[in-house]
Amino acid sequence: MKRSTYRIFFLFFISTILLLTACKSRQQYIYSTTPVEDKEFNELFHDIIESEFSFQTFSAKLNMNLTSGTRSLSSKANIRIVKDNALQISIQPLFGVEMFRLYINPDTLIFLDRMNKRYVMEPIAELKTQYPVGFDFFTMQSVFTNALFISGKNGVEVDDYRKFNFTRTSDHNYYLTAKDKTSGIDYAFTVNGDDRITFTHLLQPKGSHSLQWGYNNFALLNEISFPHKMNISLSSNSKKVDAELLFSDVVTNLPIELTKSVPNGYSRTTIGEIMKILSTN
Repeated sequence: MKRSTYRIFFLFFISTILLLTACKSRQQYIYSTTPVEDKEFNELFHDIIESEFSFQTFSAKLNMNLTSGTRSLSSKANIRIVKDNALQISIQPLFGVEMFRLYINPDTLIFLDRMNKRYVMEPIAELKTQYPVGFDFFTMQSVFTNALFISGKNGVEVDDYRKFNFTRTSDHNYYLTAKDKTSGIDYAFTVNGDDRITFTHLLQPKGSHSLQWGYNNFALLNEISFPHKMNISLSSNSKKVDAELLFSDVVTNLPIELTKSVPNGYSRTTIGEIMKILSTN
């Protein structure tokens, strides 16, 4: 794989942490036609939680389309999640062969670079001291599964509605906003009349970092809708990466075991060291 291709894939996934599906689905997509109702904020919050996609394990195939500047790249991938335990993304640019793997659990982040036989293994707590941006395992699990999250918390409860401000958008959706006091990051959710999250936005005003995550092509799975298309925009003062994720073959609640093992012979490096190399190149 060309070195430039490697850099864009790596930068996208590492930057997502720090900031913080091959075929067309045969599912019938659901488009919201329900007008937004006037609800008490605690009732709305309850309905959003009740409408979230339910799973204990989750696996799917992905078609990933990345754009950075004038460069556009596509790759196949697999994503697997054991709820509240671990998430793993396997990047397979050529012939189904894994080139990169991102693994994250509530305590640790691991990135495998199989092409250069090196790896990053960092405690989440240590990353937060270096990059206090309010993005952790539970945030990542939530954005990939179209769920609410609260920065710094492992889950969301109905009483957490008090942490948010509620307004209406010009197109009559609900708009929920909150701030992580530790990092100063602002995060927000747009919710339509079907109580689905259609847009998630994280913004770090101090560093001008922004992550926008949009959800489309909702289809029923396990009697609950799931978005089969996600559009992501990651930006800072110096760069911008756009991504489209197309999901297929979504399967839930089958046994999955994810491990954080690193192959023998791999050399350990750090996110900072790799970012320096990428910036230089």
